[in-house]
Amino acid sequence: MICYVILHYQAIEETKKCIKSIEKNTTSDYKVIIVDNASPNKSGMILEKEYAENNNIDIIISNDNLGFAKGNNLGYKLAKKYDPDYIIILNSDIVISQEDFCSRIDYAYNKYNFDVLGPDIYSTKMKYHQNPQRENNFTINELLKKERNLYFKNRFKFLLKIKYSFLHNNAKDDVHQNNYKDVQIGKVLHGACYIFSKKFINKYDECFYPGTFMYYESYILHYLGMKDDLVFLYYPDIVVYHQEDASTNETYNNQYKKSVFVNKCLLDSCREYIKLIRNESCHRG
Repeated sequence: MICYVILHYQAIEETKKCIKSIEKNTTSDYKVIIVDNASPNKSGMILEKEYAENNNIDIIISNDNLGFAKGNNLGYKLAKKYDPDYIIILNSDIVISQEDFCSRIDYAYNKYNFDVLGPDIYSTKMKYHQNPQRENNFTINELLKKERNLYFKNRFKFLLKIKYSFLHNNAKDDVHQNNYKDVQIGKVLHGACYIFSKKFINKYDECFYPGTFMYYESYILHYLGMKDDLVFLYYPDIVVYHQEDASTNETYNNQYKKSVFVNKCLLDSCREYIKLIRNESCHRG
């Protein structure tokens, strides 16, 4: 049994493509759980009506936009009730294309006994492989430097309105393109698609630390997971395709406004991660 959790926000066509790819390539019993994050365009209700007769699909309509971590946690908690072998968290703009997708997951689990698996995520927009996201997690000094840079961009954004591209966060800033062709263990995995095994599901009531709205979830998951000796597996024999930024593009057709929003989220999440590390250090002390 596999449970898929899709966090939906506005981009209805991308979500439907994601669902279609799941239906086409899932050979085992499955459930799809769609969490609508209070989409202003009421697309969650449209999906609810469209899939009302589909017993494989559950839809949760959130009254508030909970962000990435809390929104996915909502779907993860429902998924746990089905007692699945795997819970797959995937962005609504992910497409699965391998007919033997499920058997590849089973093979990887039997061989590596993973807690969290990250597939080869190929960005169709940027034309690069997003996993592994980083060789190592950020140090506290790296985070403090990033916080200062993000603060500057947020504090003086009015000076940069003409050159929004300078302000705009590029997700590739944090990508260290590793050898995506090889199996790797212990690396930071990209948040667009996670496969959580039964080991992880039995151990945790939530899949993500709930203190962020958007961004840094992958780094925090890795930080906390490594403290618990979890096995993070990058497995390139499983491939998914990622059309990036579908939800934010649907929300912000103005590039400058999108950049301001992204950088504000990055700053808040960076500060939350720093606070988490410092609190953990205090408890150890």
